[in-house]
Amino acid sequence: MIKSKSKIVLLLIVFLFLAVSIHAKEITSLDKITVTAQKIEENLQEVPLSITVFDEFDIKDRQIESVKDIGRYTPNLLLPNLGDNGILAPTIRGISSDPHSISTTVSINIDGIPGFSSIGYDAVLEDIERIEVLKGPQGTLYGRNAMAGVINIITKKPGNEIRARVGTEFGSDNKRQYSFSASGPLVKDKFYMGISGKHYEKDGYLKNTFLNQTYNDRENNYGKINLRYTPSDDLEIFLISSKFKRDDGAASLNLMTAKNKRELSSDIQGTNTSETTTHALKIKYDFSGYTFESISAYKEDEDIRLSDGDFSPMVINQGPMNFSYENSSQEFRLSSQTQNLNWLAGLYADKGGKTGGYTIHSIYPAYAGRYDSETDDKSVGVFIHGDYKINDRLSVLAGLRYDKDKRKINEITQDVQLETSYGSVSPKIALEYLFDKNIMMYATIAKGYKSGGFYMLAAPGSPKEYDQETLLNYEIGWKSSFLDNKLIVNSSIYYMDISDKQVLTAVDSMYGYISNAASATSKGLELEIRYHLNDNLSLFSGFGYNKTTFDEFSDYKGDYNGNYNPYAPEYNYSIGTQYRSANGCYAGIDLTGYGKMYLDKANKYQQNAFNLVNAKIGYEADKFDIYLYAKNLFDKNYDTEGYYDGSYVFLSDPREMGVQLTYRF
Repeated sequence: MIKSKSKIVLLLIVFLFLAVSIHAKEITSLDKITVTAQKIEENLQEVPLSITVFDEFDIKDRQIESVKDIGRYTPNLLLPNLGDNGILAPTIRGISSDPHSISTTVSINIDGIPGFSSIGYDAVLEDIERIEVLKGPQGTLYGRNAMAGVINIITKKPGNEIRARVGTEFGSDNKRQYSFSASGPLVKDKFYMGISGKHYEKDGYLKNTFLNQTYNDRENNYGKINLRYTPSDDLEIFLISSKFKRDDGAASLNLMTAKNKRELSSDIQGTNTSETTTHALKIKYDFSGYTFESISAYKEDEDIRLSDGDFSPMVINQGPMNFSYENSSQEFRLSSQTQNLNWLAGLYADKGGKTGGYTIHSIYPAYAGRYDSETDDKSVGVFIHGDYKINDRLSVLAGLRYDKDKRKINEITQDVQLETSYGSVSPKIALEYLFDKNIMMYATIAKGYKSGGFYMLAAPGSPKEYDQETLLNYEIGWKSSFLDNKLIVNSSIYYMDISDKQVLTAVDSMYGYISNAASATSKGLELEIRYHLNDNLSLFSGFGYNKTTFDEFSDYKGDYNGNYNPYAPEYNYSIGTQYRSANGCYAGIDLTGYGKMYLDKANKYQQNAFNLVNAKIGYEADKFDIYLYAKNLFDKNYDTEGYYDGSYVFLSDPREMGVQLTYRF
């Protein structure tokens, strides 16, 4: 461990030495970053929100290939290791989701397509213009399940410029990846098309000794088409469709009792053949100082798996699972931007549900059987949001939203039908003060909520329904730029009061139910720095500190008052640098890490603090790029041990080294 840390320190010293010694080029400024976090185009430094933004160069340089890769570079964002099985349940500012629920506290929005479930969350990032991570409740503009934040992903627009790129990547464990993207006009100045795709495969590292096979192989394919039509200067229409298909092995998961966590002995070979399909139709029309937008979206997730829950040659707990999740949504927005007043009003509605079930094969008749259910969900929301410039320095921002959610479930196996509805008001108010053109300070109060639902595995006699969870966020932030915009420093501090927290409540040593039995408090800070030293060298760093604890929560198994919320790391950080020379040489390195976090409400099981190093060197020319790269350079083991009350361990990825080649036409 000491030797590894010494290597890390040495590498950082080398790059810091470069930072202070290279002055060959004239120093330039960082580009202005435009975001659409508040559903209109704004300068990042003028938005009273804590936002982490990744542009296309950040995505490339930091080797961000899917949503699960952005957490380590975002203060106070955790995307927990759940075995690399296509399920993600993000934590922002210590606000996590109960592992027994598929809904999340962080909404994801991909080209206007909303996502509220941990199933299908881990989207592929190909031909992406920008990723925005909004921290704190965003219910006013995004509705339910945005109580902790939102992840926005925006695809590149096709236009008159012809772009084409192919890429290959070969790495450890027989990794092979092939990607492409192309865009340009079908009819100049009128009709454009962009297409992209990726094939990925890699051998697993978890050995099934019973079948003499690797258990967690990975193979998937992704494709996207983006059509853009501009019949006039005032009208713009997009149609974006994508499909992501997995042909993976089982999750990177084992029993805590296993002597060798990288080996198991199962009589079946686990599989994950899930698919995600998305479609979005976006219309934008400008008229007489107003902008009208319509976003129609559809998302379908087919979750199809075969798994062995006992990891043994015996038939104790194994079988197939197949669920289909569908969601259709429609949003209308009307907005206007003037010198002193910007406002936006909207109407949102969606309809979706889940159908399917799972089969348990077991030598114990009490566990064996088939379980099927179907749900029907509907939501409607109306919102208004605006900011008014009182004078040259002071602005006020306010928003209000009302959502109505209806939930139905038909538990076919148990012959139980339940129906419920929830209503929620999500207000927000913020003050923004400009000290000068480079320094801004803001203060915000906002409310967010996570919708309620059903838990059909509740203990006999216990309620199967749970209500919505809410929080109030109090935040003060600072955004600043120095040295002619070469140095950007953004920070925020926050305090969140969480009410009616959804938690699994035990009624005896075996059974429990999800209830709103807890309250909690979250507080912390965030800091991000970008420094463009010169045309060749740039530095970045980020730090998040968080403390989320239960104020009130107890059940049959104990009193958890004062305990830390599960999956809420104490801190996370990133620091890195990229060097690009005029002759094409490139080098980049970063160090990222997370503090200690607990995996259960009793704080019995924990993941210790860890850090990882990633590095990349190469040559960049007009037509091609070639790189050597390393992820987890020092082969750090950071397994998540103790999941599900100490039963399982999620395995961490070993070191990956390889070569990347990109060719542009």
